[in-house]
Amino acid sequence: MPINKIKQQTVVDQVMEQIKALISSGLYKPGDKIPTEAELAEQFGIGRSSIRQAINIFNYLGVLESKASLGTFVMERAQISTEALTWSLLLGNDELEEMVDLRASIELWCVIELTLKIQNKDSIAMQTIDDLEEIVRGMETSAAAKDKAELIDLDFNFHKTIIEYEKNELYISLYNTLKSFLYDEIKQTQMNYENLKLIPKEHNNLIAAIKTGDQSTVLVAYQKHISNIKYKLK
Repeated sequence: MPINKIKQQTVVDQVMEQIKALISSGLYKPGDKIPTEAELAEQFGIGRSSIRQAINIFNYLGVLESKASLGTFVMERAQISTEALTWSLLLGNDELEEMVDLRASIELWCVIELTLKIQNKDSIAMQTIDDLEEIVRGMETSAAAKDKAELIDLDFNFHKTIIEYEKNELYISLYNTLKSFLYDEIKQTQMNYENLKLIPKEHNNLIAAIKTGDQSTVLVAYQKHISNIKYKLK
């Protein structure tokens, strides 16, 4: 078995790990002020420059926010930058089909939840259906006019509306982070339609399945929708 050389962490890496531990332990929560650079340097037994570098990185990521004359504070989760994830995707070799799977894994739960709430006649769920139907009407108009740019926008917003219904900030943030990739996927998928009018029709079929309030029905419809996307991508 090959033996790999041990890679020593830089001082900044170690500082970041220590700060991460302080936050994950619950010692410092969103809104709390963390110790000053001088205090952290004394606690960790290192120079202030390494502390400053680590804090600057966390500031960029949206984990911390340094305010002049006030100090450095732990941020709310919603403020976390999506830059790291975006670059991870850009620099990877992920296929568009894998992006579809990632989006579907998030959206499917939202579709199921929406379907269950429709069964219970939830007013917000019913309004969401109205919003989806309005988007599809826009898609029908765009398809008839062969306005592909608008059709792509509406397609993206259709699925975003389903995800937003769940009110899960992580889902929404991740979906928005994937926007440029999903636009590319939608564009490539729609290029393989000879009849653009089939696009709003397929989305209407998904709405119809959700409106039944039956989980089995909507699972079959959603799986068919995703399978069709993958087929078009190929």
